[in-house]
Amino acid sequence: MTIAWRAVRQVRASEEVAAQIVRAFFDERLQPGEWLGTEAELAERFGVSRVTIRDAVGALSARGLVDVRVGARGGLRIARSDPDRLTDAFSIQLGLMGLSREELLEALQAIEPHTTALAAGRASTDQLRELSRLVERSRALLDDPAGFTRNGVDFHQAIADASGNRALCALLGSLRGTQLEQLSPLTTHQVAQHVVNRALPENQRQRRGARARPRLGRRTYRLSATRGAGRR
Repeated sequence: MTIAWRAVRQVRASEEVAAQIVRAFFDERLQPGEWLGTEAELAERFGVSRVTIRDAVGALSARGLVDVRVGARGGLRIARSDPDRLTDAFSIQLGLMGLSREELLEALQAIEPHTTALAAGRASTDQLRELSRLVERSRALLDDPAGFTRNGVDFHQAIADASGNRALCALLGSLRGTQLEQLSPLTTHQVAQHVVNRALPENQRQRRGARARPRLGRRTYRLSATRGAGRR
């Protein structure tokens, strides 16, 4: 697609260049993977120096919007989707924020019930089998607080995967590091046993077949040290 870029005359020209490219992307005039050109070509189109383009590209690359290819055939293109990159970046920002345990629990309580409800209607047989495996595995981790918490976080992520919603998967994935940091200290043998005792009966009901799927949203998402501790 040919886009009529406007010549830039502002003091912070690189910011305006970056802003125009961002707007074009969100207006769907630029598509993932689309070729933008070389530094020299973009400098000519925007009416700025290559240094200005380089600054703009650096900012866009840091945001994950453009990929830079170096060498004789080098140039710039709009990046393609990379969920892991999004998850990592969001997770780092949450860490920098110093998210509190209370904020984490509020976020999980807002996200997980809906995620679980979606998974109840969409989970495949293999996904239900994986959820069952994670619940059963928790029995072997009662005296391993860190392992029990990691298994619980894996369980929540497996539910998000079963929901079929990529945004929810990314959100839960980005909270993984914070969950491990905040929930592990709460996990004791008593708490872990309480959580398993609540999760296993529900898991047995789910294994009876498709008729059990609607129950997924009631108790299985409780395979979490904090929820177990909070409801003892």
